[in-house]
Amino acid sequence: RLHEFLLAEARVDVDQAGLAVLYVLHLEGPSLRLTDLAERLRIDAPAVTRKAQQLERSGLVSRARDGEDARAIRLQLTARGRRTITRFLVARRAWLTRLLAGWPEAEQVEFARLLRQFSSDIHRQVGELDA
Repeated sequence: RLHEFLLAEARVDVDQAGLAVLYVLHLEGPSLRLTDLAERLRIDAPAVTRKAQQLERSGLVSRARDGEDARAIRLQLTARGRRTITRFLVARRAWLTRLLAGWPEAEQVEFARLLRQFSSDIHRQVGELDA
C-alpha cells in the first residue's frame, strides 16, 4: 500500500518492476548495458528486455547500441524518465520527513547515524557474499 501511496503522491504511473529499472539507471549514471542492469536487479536478461521495451514505449528510457560491442544494448533514462524517478524519490523523501517530524532532533540524528551504520554493514556483508 505504501508503494501505491507514493506513486499517487508523485503522480507516477509505473509498476514496481519498472520503477526498479528507473532507480538503478538513476543510480548508475548516464547509461547501462542491459546485461549489467539484469545483474544489478538479479533477474534474467529476457525479463529486463521486456521491461525495457515497455519503458521505452512509455518514453521513460531509450536504447542504443553499445559503442564498444555493437551486439550489446545500453539503456538510459530519457528526460521524462529522469523526471519520473525524481518525482517518486521526492515523494518518498517527503513521506519519510513527515514520518520523522514528531521525533526529537537528537533522536533523528541518532537514527540517521544508526541507519548509516546498518547500511554500511549490509553493503560490507553483501560484498563478502559476492566475493
